[in-house]
Parts: sequence; structure tokens; C-alpha cells
Amino acid sequence: MNKAVNLVIQKVANQLDSLTSASTRPSTTASISATNDIDAIKVWLAEFEASPNTFTSYKQCAERFMMWSIGCGLALSNIKREHIQDYQIFLANPHPHELWCGPAVARKNPKWKPFVKGLSNSSIKLNLQILTTMYEYLVQSNYLANNPFKLIKRKSARLSQINKGIERYLTHKEWNYITEYLEKMPKKSAKEQPTYQRTKWIFSLLYLSGCRRSEITNAKMSDFIHKHDQWWLKVVGKGNKYGEVPVPSALLIALIEYRKSLKLPDFPSSIETDIALINNIKYTKGKLRAISDSMLYKIIKKTCHQIADAVKLVDPSAAYVIQKVSTHWLRHTSATHQVDAGIDIRIVKENLRHSMLETTMRYQHTEEDARYRETVDKFGVK
Repeated sequence: MNKAVNLVIQKVANQLDSLTSASTRPSTTASISATNDIDAIKVWLAEFEASPNTFTSYKQCAERFMMWSIGCGLALSNIKREHIQDYQIFLANPHPHELWCGPAVARKNPKWKPFVKGLSNSSIKLNLQILTTMYEYLVQSNYLANNPFKLIKRKSARLSQINKGIERYLTHKEWNYITEYLEKMPKKSAKEQPTYQRTKWIFSLLYLSGCRRSEITNAKMSDFIHKHDQWWLKVVGKGNKYGEVPVPSALLIALIEYRKSLKLPDFPSSIETDIALINNIKYTKGKLRAISDSMLYKIIKKTCHQIADAVKLVDPSAAYVIQKVSTHWLRHTSATHQVDAGIDIRIVKENLRHSMLETTMRYQHTEEDARYRETVDKFGVK
């Protein structure tokens, strides 16, 4: 038995090492041409080739599951909820230990094994989340009929979402309403122009950096640093944790525009330690004064209420969401849109400075979005 399982381990490892599908006969119903489980998984993994770290993590998760499944005589289509429970137990303590666990060595080393040791609870949860995503992809492609991983009860996760407000993010359409409104703000008079420039800069900064409100109000212009032909923003976050956030081109353009409105040079310098990232419109003896934390919050709330009023006649659903927006919504929106853009989930984790990858993974809303589209496109249509 152990010898047979060992052969399965080596076979699956070798097959998934190549992304070239051996399948030549396309399926008659599926949206992918794979005709066996290994080839189907290869197609799914190919979606992540542009994100090496995600690809490696997902591949490891998938191959461990396939090794275990084939060793148990199960195909992807045969997996039931009870099998998943068995697999959870197995991940915590792979057995027989000598067959599944070994030292952390290169794959080509004869001593290589799929595991070094049993996984922690958080790692098991992450593996199940990845497998849920894999199964959902294969269901959406019509390769599989159902996703047994969706039966896993996540009561604690749901409560955590409700309590922490993880769903507090804007869709791309809702965010577009905000940017369109900001561009149309009055800007002709001497009073309107600085209000327009500051408001536009606030939304751009919070969205494109993903920073927390306190990180922004405590930062200075000197915290923008230029190194290796790249711009970064230094921040100090929760627990005085230091971080550096990449500055995308759109944020740099917004920064230059805002600085011009303040009659500052285009680019910040290391000597600007007394100039805040966001300044009070009113001047004190010719000097710029920093905006307060509470004022930043009030500006976001007031502006979003105005935007909601402007769009409620054309899109009441979007207006309902936008009127609830606060500063932290823009951080959640930034994280969600970075994930949507295909940025490696581990890079998003570093950009948001999360301590746990699981926190970042909660911004992957694609499965829920697909469920909504499938329902409204096919049910209750007049």
C-alpha cells in the first residue's frame, strides 16, 4: 500500500511540474479542453502564471490534494464533504509520517516529500480556501458538476466579516461614480479651486496607496522617497510597524497636480519634513498646516453624501453604498481592486501590510460576484 501511494506521489509531482497539457480530445460540454483531472488542474494553474508566488502556492496545494485523493482512489468528481473532513485531519497529521513527511530539500532530492510536518490550523484553512477556488473554477468551466468545498460551514468567518466590515468596499462602477463627480466639482473661483484640488488628492491618495487614515495624517511630504528609479511612500502603521508602499504612476501624477496647487515643486524632497501630505486650505502666517484626523474623516463623509445625492436618481443601489463610505472603505476598495487587477495576493498583503495572508484573501470577491451574475442573468429576467 505504501509503495503504491509513493508511486502516486511521484507521478502527480512529475505531471504537475509541466504546464503542457497531454490532452488532445476536447470535452463536449466543458469550456476547457482537459479530459482528465491533472490536465484540468493545469489549466486552472495556468491562470496564475503571471504571479509566480501565487502559482507556486496554489500548485503545492493542488498537488498535495491530488496525491492524497488518488492515493485514496478518488477523482475530483468523486470528492464528497466527508472526504474533505478526512483530508482536513490528514493535513494536520500526514500519515504514514515516513511516507508523506521529510526534510525541506529540493524536489529532485531523493529525500523530498510533500510535507515537512503537519500544517497549522491557519494553513489548513488557507489550503481549503484555495481548493474551494480551484473547484469553483472547474465548476464554472463545466468540467465538474459541483463544488463540495462550498458546503464547509464558516460561521466564525461570517461573523468576523460582519464584525470587521470586510464587505465595506466599492465596486469598480461605484468608484467610477466617485472619480467622475470629483472631476466635475466646481473649480473656477479662488475658493473652489483649492477645495477641488484637496478633495481629489485625498481620494486619490487613500485609494491608490491603500493607507490607513492615521498613516496619512501622520505622514509628511518627505516620506515620499525615490530609490532605484522608483517612488515609495514611507508609513508607520499599527503597532508602530514601518512599511513602504509602492507609488503607482496615477498616484505620482495626482501628487504633482496637488503640489502645483500649493505652489510647491513637482516632486517632494527629503527636507520637506514640515509639510503634511494633506494640508488645511487655510494658511497660518503663510505656512501650510496639516489636516486633522477627524477633518479627513469628515471630508470623506461629506463628499460621499454629496456624490450619493448626485447619483441616486440614475443608480439608487450605488448611491446607497456610496453614502456609507468612510476613509477605511477606500483601503478595502484599494485591496479589492488590486486583487481584481491580478496582482499577486502576497504582494497585496505587503502593500496593505497585513500580518496574515488570510486577511488579504478576504478581498477576493470573484466567486461571490460570479454567483450574483449567474443568478440575475438567468433568473427573474423580464
